[in-house]
Amino acid sequence: MPPESLLDSVASLVDKSILIREEHGVTVRFRLLETLRAYGREKAQQNDDYHDLRRRHRDWYRRLARTAEDEFIGPRQLEWIAQLSSEQPNLRDSMDFCLADNDADAGLQIATPLMQLWGSRGQLSEARRWLDQFLSLRPQRPTITYLRALYADCLMTEQQQDHQRGAALVEQARLLADQMTDPIAHAIVDHADGIVGLFTGDLTRAASRLERAQPVLRQAENELALRIESLTLLGLSYQLADTEPHRAIDCYEEVLAITEAHGESVYRSYALWAMAVAQWRLGDQRRATGLLEEGVRLARLVDDPVGCANCVEVLAWIAGTSDPERAGTLMGAAEALGRVAGSPSVFVPNLLVYHEECEQAARRMLTERVFEASRQHGRAMDLASAVSYALGEHIPKTSPQGSAHLTKREQQVAELIAEGLTNKAIATRLVISQRTAQGHVEHILTKLGFTSRAQVAAWVVKERRTS
Repeated sequence: MPPESLLDSVASLVDKSILIREEHGVTVRFRLLETLRAYGREKAQQNDDYHDLRRRHRDWYRRLARTAEDEFIGPRQLEWIAQLSSEQPNLRDSMDFCLADNDADAGLQIATPLMQLWGSRGQLSEARRWLDQFLSLRPQRPTITYLRALYADCLMTEQQQDHQRGAALVEQARLLADQMTDPIAHAIVDHADGIVGLFTGDLTRAASRLERAQPVLRQAENELALRIESLTLLGLSYQLADTEPHRAIDCYEEVLAITEAHGESVYRSYALWAMAVAQWRLGDQRRATGLLEEGVRLARLVDDPVGCANCVEVLAWIAGTSDPERAGTLMGAAEALGRVAGSPSVFVPNLLVYHEECEQAARRMLTERVFEASRQHGRAMDLASAVSYALGEHIPKTSPQGSAHLTKREQQVAELIAEGLTNKAIATRLVISQRTAQGHVEHILTKLGFTSRAQVAAWVVKERRTS
């Protein structure tokens, strides 16, 4: 088709309701109804060029993912998060093709950049699932792409407290890096090793490995995200070791300066949280509160449940003995946000003592009934309600857990989950792709604040009784 005919052809397909035109802000997208999509795919598969079409689709989304990665630390960060989020079905389809084609390198060039999206949206389990599948396809020779994927998988794994798997990924990465001369390879491994040290409470190991990575990361122009993350984690290691707190603050101030200069939000939110913890431990509650409020606002911008949980949890510690009911509610909200991401609200073990002290203090000052009621109030909050409560904004009326509005299609999928159907069986019943069915299930779990299909089934039964 000549380029000049393209718009007329698209317009004709829209007129026939074969393509559906949708506006998302200033962006226009087109989609197919599921039945037409399935029919079109079946017809395309009968042609010799079907594999070439899938390859072109994969290459387009590989370029998109890599461009997003290159521009992520910058003023377009929120745009990229929104675009990647809307493109997830296409990105999943392109990664499925890579798996079917046994092409680990191409798959990892899509999956690894998506850690920026998955991390900010709390999709840790999905990130691990894709990365594990591609990493199981061992490369013929060690590559930076493969090492980056091992590091990304390690970060997500440690956030979910799977420490044995995290250590195994670091060991695999080190064996590969030893076969390479690129200093970035060894810096990536040191950074990943530092992550394992921090998340397992081995602060000496964490600090030494992260320190060793710094000189290389400072010289690497294309490693700004890794440098920012490494500096933040190094600051945490210094802070928790509690020997020279000013070193931690120096790290955070450098990260905040970099992120402000680049108009960045995601990493800045985490640095604000870490700086707030440092200031609170030094006794400056007022400054700590201000930093946390700024951090949770930024995390809300990108719908980041992990970042919001971090800030809300520390705000609970600050409330502590002065407002135990508020502390209990904030702890419950942080717990619920962490559950959405499949991660605890306090994932650095050396900080757990503050959570325990806060809970004990609140329990001493309240009756058991009042404390549990406050915590349940927090657990029932979604991300928007939790942040509004933490900031003292006007709080919209919260609904009980599981009362979020589902679309008509999501309601159908929920009913089939209650029947005990698998994603494959749901796809067959509704005449949609298995990947689309999986996407609906994930959206339902997120909207309802659940972590398992059994909870969805129980919710469906309850809704039937009350309707």
